[in-house]
Amino acid sequence: SVDWFPWPGSCGQSHQTHTREKQLPFFLRNKIAKFYVSFSSLVNYLYATLFCIMDSLYNIGTAILLGVLDSIKGIAVVFYLDKEANRKSLQPRPGRATKESLSTPVAFPQQQQQPSATTTKLSSTVNKDNGGGGKRKEESKVLHRVLQCCLLNGGVFMLSILLFEYGVLPGLNFFLSYLFSNSGTVSTVWGWMKPSLSLLFHSFWVAPLFLLSKIVNSLWFQDIADSAYKFRKGRPQLISSISKLIADTLISLLIQVLFLLQSTVIKYLPIPVPFACSILYMVHMSLLCSLYAFEYKWFNMGWELHKRLTYIETNWPFFIGFGLPLAILSEMPNSLVISGCVFSVLFPLFILSANEATPKVSVCETPLKLFSLVVAITNALFSSRTKLGKAALSTPISGSPAGPPGMMMGRGMTPPLSSSTPTPSLNFQLNQQQRMRQQQQHHHRQHRHSSPVPSTVGSTGSGAGMGLVMTPQQQQAALNRSFRR
Repeated sequence: SVDWFPWPGSCGQSHQTHTREKQLPFFLRNKIAKFYVSFSSLVNYLYATLFCIMDSLYNIGTAILLGVLDSIKGIAVVFYLDKEANRKSLQPRPGRATKESLSTPVAFPQQQQQPSATTTKLSSTVNKDNGGGGKRKEESKVLHRVLQCCLLNGGVFMLSILLFEYGVLPGLNFFLSYLFSNSGTVSTVWGWMKPSLSLLFHSFWVAPLFLLSKIVNSLWFQDIADSAYKFRKGRPQLISSISKLIADTLISLLIQVLFLLQSTVIKYLPIPVPFACSILYMVHMSLLCSLYAFEYKWFNMGWELHKRLTYIETNWPFFIGFGLPLAILSEMPNSLVISGCVFSVLFPLFILSANEATPKVSVCETPLKLFSLVVAITNALFSSRTKLGKAALSTPISGSPAGPPGMMMGRGMTPPLSSSTPTPSLNFQLNQQQRMRQQQQHHHRQHRHSSPVPSTVGSTGSGAGMGLVMTPQQQQAALNRSFRR
């Protein structure tokens, strides 16, 4: 029934008009009512969808802004972290004080005037632990390490490059133009002089210093991250297995390199939408910078690589905002080396910020799986190498006609790379077989007290000391004879 529909004339109009409108055909009134219901449902759906989109955009924008603010906190943390960490390390531990108080002997009244040697030793131990006159504990040097990073990367490396590019080369050009009045001569001389000087400078100064700074920076970055983690979380909980630790580190480096290549490829894609490639490139670089900064903290927490990548892809709004300032500041210089120097100067502050930050989770239900491609490539590379290794191990080992006669591989021995020519591994196996035969002979001589075991060497040699090898039939016959004895 469609009597419930608010027809015109039902509110405030005369009874005749209402009756005339009710005279419309039934099918027409039914279609109008259905259209009204469908239109209302569509409007409600669009309104709910728009509300959800606006709410999601608001949450994503809030998470990005929170990530940007958390990334800037490292500038303030570096000034008070050392002071708080050193003060915390100098405080006596309550568990140790209780243990020492329980182990202190009870002094009777006649013994209270002269302290015993045990009491004196315990008091000196407590004084040493509290920093009074003894050896102090290891102090936190976060600010010192940050200043060292700034001095090496900004004061020495970047400043030397800027001085060469904007001081030495323009000065030499001005000197040549002053020395030679002819502009053609100046152009010719400067045409081969500038590339030569640049090549020498980059070969003998920039490249060695770049490699040295990368090694030193990695050590300093790890020191800063460990000090900050100990101050907030306590003792690091590393991955238990050494093999897992090494594999996790190597695979993480490979994934980071592949992801950097992926972001570079995206930057130069021919997408007709303006600024689309630049935005996608900055999203990639922001996530990569966040992975760099948070990886020290997560590594100390014992998180494996797949958990770290999944956490970043799931909570991508916060990590885009966190890595955005570092990505923008690193991309501003045109030179790749200068960009690396800027990154190395600012990165310690972002390590501290990552250690202090609390990521905003469950912002967006849809994960941003930008690492899926590089993870698939890495898995394919390692799975192919694993299959090749398994195929090499499962290859049956047999003697080669060109090798020594009767050569057989012992069970559990490492197969040589080639059985046609003697190798060090083959000599080791022959010596091992000879040593086993000598031990068997010595065992039978000692326990049987019988005549010496006849030589197990066939007609091809004069004794076991000659280093010759028997055929399998000769070995089995010799063993049967010794067991029958």
